[in-house]
Amino acid sequence: MFRLNMTNLLYLPAEYASGSLTVPTCFRATAQYLVQHAPGARGVFRIPGAHNVVEALYTHFCSIEEDGDTIAGTVRSPTLPDHIKCDVHDVASVYKRFLAGLPGGILGSLPLFDALVAIQGRLYGDAEFTRTKQTKLRARLIALAISMLKSQYRRELICSVFGLLCMIGRASETTRREDDQGRPLPTSDLMGYGALGIVFGPLLVGDLLDNHNMHLANPHGGLVLLPISSPKSRKEKKTKRPASEEGTSFNSQVDKVKVANGIAEMLVTHWRDVVRHMRSLGVTIKTLYSHRSLGLDMLQPAPFLRSSASETFALRRPPDWDEPKLQARRNEGSESPTPASRRSKSII
Repeated sequence: MFRLNMTNLLYLPAEYASGSLTVPTCFRATAQYLVQHAPGARGVFRIPGAHNVVEALYTHFCSIEEDGDTIAGTVRSPTLPDHIKCDVHDVASVYKRFLAGLPGGILGSLPLFDALVAIQGRLYGDAEFTRTKQTKLRARLIALAISMLKSQYRRELICSVFGLLCMIGRASETTRREDDQGRPLPTSDLMGYGALGIVFGPLLVGDLLDNHNMHLANPHGGLVLLPISSPKSRKEKKTKRPASEEGTSFNSQVDKVKVANGIAEMLVTHWRDVVRHMRSLGVTIKTLYSHRSLGLDMLQPAPFLRSSASETFALRRPPDWDEPKLQARRNEGSESPTPASRRSKSII
């Protein structure tokens, strides 16, 4: 997509992006329109657009050859065409279609998806963390995981997608639910964090999720991600598992789409905190990649040793430390005493 399509800068509000984002033209044009019209729109990304308008917009940005599978050309203009009349649902449908065509989905790789699953699972319901501390730690780990991606284009695309979704979701979450008289307002069609997670969860890694196995270590534990086909020993191949074990293994299967929806909701919910941590990590990440590009290893700083509790303890000298009597006592005490029998013999 990046090789075929021209790139342009996308500008999001400061709390949803750490700076300008370089994205393909098709994403820039549709996302910029959604930034202006999608917040507060009912059923955005859920209500489909008109089929003929969606096809016209998609064909405008990505000209498809006769076989229907190959993109033949793209456009450079970073705005929507004036000759195609469209509304917010049409543009939202085209935006989702562009994301669905990305190889590897929005994240682009399973390792990043696994890292996000681990972040969500390890910090879920931990009694040692308060709500605020857990939120800050989770946001910082998400920022680290995304910032360590090698592809700058993939990082900025991820930031543009979840920055836009967080903007739309926050507008829905902060909308008034009651009027001045206390009567409920019709807000069920607004797209909050949970609704956006359901829509964009399957688009996180695309078709890669089909070949990814997930199991539960125990009913009360977290997720365990397994490879596509785990190796088996000879004894396991020869012996058949009992029916009870088969039932346990079947019950431990995880709904992968539901897990992906939870990851998408986590990203949308914490994205503003993630952006703050990305700003603080910006210099560190740039320095790290500059050293990698030069083939240099990062110098490891000396470990910082925490001061022990015994450092404040001081020995006091006795009050008669400097008196001459003490020195005399030491000299007398250093001489070994002579037995009385030897003294009598020496006198004789």
